Amino acid sequence: MSFRILCLLLWLLLCTSSLAIYFALQPSPGLIATTLACLLLFQLAYFGSVLLLVGLAAIAQLSQRLRIFCIYSKTRDHSSK
Repeated sequence: MSFRILCLLLWLLLCTSSLAIYFALQPSPGLIATTLACLLLFQLAYFGSVLLLVGLAAIAQLSQRLRIFCIYSKTRDHSSK
């Protein structure tokens, strides 16, 4: 899934959830703006956490590859002194 499609889906989810809240509760205009701001912050936090997990997975995969090629090893053999 491309980044553009992901952003479009997140924007669509934000709009539909805010419209559902508006029609369900009939709130004042100030409450609508607060709801939109909170929903946007929640979605940004979710997107950030997904990016963090993807980054951590990439780092773990890179360290595993480095161990395979014997470039990095946690336990070094010090017996050859």
